[in-house]
Amino acid sequence: MKNALKLIGIIALVAVIGFSLAACDTGGDDVGDTDGTGGTVNTSLDGVWENSVGMQVTISGSTGILSAFIYANLNAVSQSSIDKGFMKVGNQFWRNLTSTGNLTWSGQEAMVQFATSQPNIATGTTWSNNRTFTMSADGQTLKITEGTNTIGTWTRKQ
Repeated sequence: MKNALKLIGIIALVAVIGFSLAACDTGGDDVGDTDGTGGTVNTSLDGVWENSVGMQVTISGSTGILSAFIYANLNAVSQSSIDKGFMKVGNQFWRNLTSTGNLTWSGQEAMVQFATSQPNIATGTTWSNNRTFTMSADGQTLKITEGTNTIGTWTRKQ
């Protein structure tokens, strides 16, 4: 009888330890957790992105729409393109965004055209050659490059 009580006590102790370990959170093993905080990182391009001069682009699917800008912060040729109606809120700014890897996409960007003799006066818009969009591992920064040239860096707002 004494041995049976010891055996039941040991089994109960092992069960308590086993359930306790199963309930423990290791803090970094959650599905989608790439930042070690236990949360899920947003690796989708969808959302609102802003650059250093206050331009905002809202991406949904394969298209980015110009959603806001601070006119005074833009360079002269960009201001000229807005004055002439070539660029405005609601226009496509990025298009054909296609995933090429875990945190990379290819796509095109609207570019303001100008004559080299008058570099501050917009003459129209065109689409860039393919750009590469690379998101940081935490999903908060988007770097845009063409070849080895960095075109811009954008920060997630939403």
